Amino acid sequence: MSTPRWQIDTVRSRPTDATLAQLGSLAGTARSTDGHPPFSDQTLVSLRGGDADGRRVTTLLARERDRADAAAAPVGAAVLVADGDGAPLLELVVAPRHRRAGAASALLAAAAALPETRDAGVRTWSHGDHPAARVLADRNRYTVVRELWRMSAPVAAVAPANAVPASADGTRVRAFRPGDEAALLDLNRAAFAHHPEQGALTAGDLADLMAQDWFDADGLFLAERTTDPATGGPLLGFHWTKIDPAEPDEGEIYVLGVHPDAQGRGLGRVLTAAGLAHLRRRGVETITLYVDADNTAAVRLYTAVGFVRADVDVLYAPATGAVGSQ
Repeated sequence: MSTPRWQIDTVRSRPTDATLAQLGSLAGTARSTDGHPPFSDQTLVSLRGGDADGRRVTTLLARERDRADAAAAPVGAAVLVADGDGAPLLELVVAPRHRRAGAASALLAAAAALPETRDAGVRTWSHGDHPAARVLADRNRYTVVRELWRMSAPVAAVAPANAVPASADGTRVRAFRPGDEAALLDLNRAAFAHHPEQGALTAGDLADLMAQDWFDADGLFLAERTTDPATGGPLLGFHWTKIDPAEPDEGEIYVLGVHPDAQGRGLGRVLTAAGLAHLRRRGVETITLYVDADNTAAVRLYTAVGFVRADVDVLYAPATGAVGSQ
């Protein structure tokens, strides 16, 4: 019997700082080759935070068996996040020069054998709909269950310099201030109560995101009811914009949310306009956003104002009757 080429090591909760640095290097190399980051912001938040608030984080590291000492950098990794809400979510990456040698299959098999996935299976993202992911999914009887489109448009098309500021009666829009965190989390939970990732944002997650080098408080806009001209009132909506230092020419509509009780008042339009104007002032050339492909109303709206589909992320899950099968 031949010896398996890959050794898979399991790390529970938060990896060490040294391992996090190795994962960052691995992800950066893959992003340079593929044009897409292998891990989403939320997965990175979970990875850095470890187990918390009912969330369980497991990292699988693939090393070549003949070079499998603890100090050796992994050539592949998978991060599994289980939060008790449906099947756990997996994101996986293999270093470009080690692909097509079985490391991804070994990682996926190890993830499917974990106690938290044996009954529920595992959902796994392929950012950019990578061709190798399609092959791996087909081989392991996984099927696409969700598509997330990345849409983009030139800034001049969606945020013209002569745009008239939008407004909504009884509200005002301002930038985030320290002390807004708890109210923002409450608003986020209400606005994304049925969203599997965004709605689960915790205080620790928010602090982690705000500690990243791309965070800009002036680019996080809050809409509040003007019950008091001096102090403002309850938060009704927010628009969080993002400019990644690695891609300074691209601005993103990162998160846009409106409280259910405040919908239908035009706040989404007002907040969108405020964020786009901010991104234009920051000098970006392109605006991007993410939207579920089956959200036809949103796709129609974004298409009408000039956005086009630029890329797609796909979510795979085991086909019916194939949970845990390899």
